[in-house]
Amino acid sequence: MCHPMWKVFATALALVLTTTVTRAQHTPDPAIVENGRGLFTAYCASCHGVSGRGNGPAAEELRNRPADLTQFAKHNGGLFNGARIHSIVDGRAVKAHGSMEMPVWGDAFKWREGLPEDAIKARIEALVRYLETIQERASH
Repeated sequence: MCHPMWKVFATALALVLTTTVTRAQHTPDPAIVENGRGLFTAYCASCHGVSGRGNGPAAEELRNRPADLTQFAKHNGGLFNGARIHSIVDGRAVKAHGSMEMPVWGDAFKWREGLPEDAIKARIEALVRYLETIQERASH
């Protein structure tokens, strides 16, 4: 006969696992994605291109070709690592952000636009959610 605490533990574990799986499969809020699209167009498309493939109108003038932002998931086994991309876009906590041609957006939003930290995080998160929608996945 099973001890009652095991039943409580099993139920709690099942709830945690279900929540984790649900979160991983959660579709981002369309309003956040649309906000991210607008931010991308305003801040990123001149270098990365409207499609995010690194072919924007300013790309030819840069020393290094801008990254193809549609390839993150493809190069990561089909998984989009939003936390990692958030950190890279923010740029304040990564050792190798890239060349000085790529802005550290966390600082840019803070110092150029005077945004508080929660607004900076919200903008970057919207950009990340938009980038998630333009990922090219490996074909099977």
